[in-house]
Amino acid sequence: MITNPQITNIGKLIKPHGINGEIVISTDYDIDLSTVKCIIINIDGINIPFFINSIRSRGKETFLMMIDGINTEEDASMICGKSLYVLNSDIGVIDNEEDGFYANDLIGYNVYLTGSKSLIGKIIDIEDSTENALFIIARENKEIIYIPIVVDFIENISTETLTMEMDLPLGLLELN
Repeated sequence: MITNPQITNIGKLIKPHGINGEIVISTDYDIDLSTVKCIIINIDGINIPFFINSIRSRGKETFLMMIDGINTEEDASMICGKSLYVLNSDIGVIDNEEDGFYANDLIGYNVYLTGSKSLIGKIIDIEDSTENALFIIARENKEIIYIPIVVDFIENISTETLTMEMDLPLGLLELN
């Protein structure tokens, strides 16, 4: 089941377009919708995933989208007016309700191993062109390493000291 903390509102399903189920959507979130696994629509209190068959631009903030299973104007009408969501993992959001961090907010943070307090390096960028988003970390010796952005790995984030503690699986750092 997809829960609300796992998703981010990126826009709205505006209206049907034509008779084949195409829908006009608007988004105020800078995202390449062709890269997301699915969109999420809340129907009767349940977050339901839908797969995108096609998407094309209709302007700067509006798109025409075909959704798997939505094949008629009537089908499209039933979901229009609803909010449009995507999985946080598709847009690099760290699922942290308390602080509401985005992965991009952590660029510039020093990353330490939990417990040993040894410095892994500094986050210099985010790699989100792959299915699993990655922190790009520069080590003190200038080596670049990649660590998956996984909420379960993050133990603590300090906005005061710009540090993050991570509890990484044994051997992960040696894979880089």
